[in-house]
Amino acid sequence: KERSSLPVWNGQNLVDLSDPKLKDKLEFCMGDGKTLIIVGVEDEIDPMLNPVMEKEIVKKGSRLYINVSDRLMDYHPDFKMFFITRLPNPSFSPELQAKTTLIDFTVTQKGLEEQLLGKVISKEQKALEEQLTQVLEDVNSNTKSLLLLDASLLERLTSNSGNLLEDTQLVAVLANTKAKASEVNAKLIAADETRTNIAEKREQFRPAATRGSVLYFSIVEMSLVNVMYQTSLVQFLQLFMGSMEEAEKASLASKRVSNIIETMTYMTYRYVNRGLYEKDKLTFVLLVTMKILVTAGHLKSSAVPVFLRGGAALDINNVRKKPFKWMSDDAWLNLVQLCESIMFYSNLIGDMISNENVWKRWYEDNRPEELSVPDYEQKLIDQTDIGPFLKLLLIRCLRVDRSILMCKEFIRNTSVMGPAFVEPVTDTIEMVYEEMKPDVPVIFLLSRGSV
Repeated sequence: KERSSLPVWNGQNLVDLSDPKLKDKLEFCMGDGKTLIIVGVEDEIDPMLNPVMEKEIVKKGSRLYINVSDRLMDYHPDFKMFFITRLPNPSFSPELQAKTTLIDFTVTQKGLEEQLLGKVISKEQKALEEQLTQVLEDVNSNTKSLLLLDASLLERLTSNSGNLLEDTQLVAVLANTKAKASEVNAKLIAADETRTNIAEKREQFRPAATRGSVLYFSIVEMSLVNVMYQTSLVQFLQLFMGSMEEAEKASLASKRVSNIIETMTYMTYRYVNRGLYEKDKLTFVLLVTMKILVTAGHLKSSAVPVFLRGGAALDINNVRKKPFKWMSDDAWLNLVQLCESIMFYSNLIGDMISNENVWKRWYEDNRPEELSVPDYEQKLIDQTDIGPFLKLLLIRCLRVDRSILMCKEFIRNTSVMGPAFVEPVTDTIEMVYEEMKPDVPVIFLLSRGSV
């Protein structure tokens, strides 16, 4: 909508806040009623722009002016000014917020999923996406036609002062409006049916878009581990589109989607993995695995805090008395929290009391993760989707010293991931060179990080 009013400077429509010619460009846009888009905004904005944001307009004769840095600049009523910041959580002052309208365009996981679905369809079913676009345009056009007909009829009725039945023109307009309204409504119904059919076909490719959205937000959250781990949406979109190129073709849509998901997940893992310190690589894969399970509905989000914190919030004096002398206090608190939070283990304490000797041997074993879980082994096997995670929770709560090894087993045995995501990988200079681009720098980390 604003494209026609955007100025162009050396092929660019945007102006950086630090641009030395910002004042001149502001004067040009403000005088000609153009739209000025300023990027590179941090928490503060150049005070020079305050008179503009506060609309300190001065009228002299028939002309309007704003005094900016002791220069009286022409002001056109059509002038608009936008600021864009890349900060995910900017700290704008109350004064600045009062002068502007703040709009949050931060992408959400569901919003990104819809965007990615459009890209998948445009790649895999281009005709389908074009048909959907055309249908939406037709719906908008027909809806406007219907509104115009209603407005025209209403105008005729309100402007008529005589007998309505004797006004032949009004009767003709009424008949014409009725006929066109029926025609437009029929088109809208047909378009709605077409849109429903298209939506059903598009839904076949949604799992690929869902996986892409999960992967991107997993990457974003890694910046909380280390601020150096930053990946832009533009970078990820290149990976996303590249995965569709690399994925094996298939005639069946379901098989093609499965191939895209598998290729995309592994390509993203390898791409991100080589930019992480050694100590953070398992964290990333674990985060991706859990997000996939939660998004798919296999795992409740309430189970994740149990894995992260265990029973750290409980007090040994305020919980049920520990019935096992061989179990540490920390393990007991973790066990109580596990039984309270995870329905699958709600009777675990009673089962351990009934079969104490077997549980004691399992608990005291040097490698309990390699043994069958007493009383629960078959139940865990039956839980095909989250069985590995439930076993991970048990190991984390009772034998936290074996958690890292069990995390790898969890990833290895989870159907949505697999052994490829925990096996050692090496990225050679040749592999990096093949992906290099002239305008994208490559940074080599000489430290592996803590193992």
